Amino acid sequence: MKTPMQELIDEAIKYSRKLSTEGYLNKSLAVDHIIDLAESLLEKEKEVMCEFQSDGQRTDFWVKYKDNDDCFDKTFNTKEND
Repeated sequence: MKTPMQELIDEAIKYSRKLSTEGYLNKSLAVDHIIDLAESLLEKEKEVMCEFQSDGQRTDFWVKYKDNDDCFDKTFNTKEND
């Protein structure tokens, strides 16, 4: 099973190749830069997923949260400002 980030990278690679074969080299290079960034984030994604799994083993995980959305929002801080 691939993570969403890996799926995004696969699609971006296909898109970059399409742009390149159609002669849009500058756009292809821009997409390649995004691919490089996404690939560098794979390690961070792995760390986050492992930490999340580890937290689930250490605690009475589902008692801490109202539901799946509450768990996700609190675990991954989706409501914080950048």
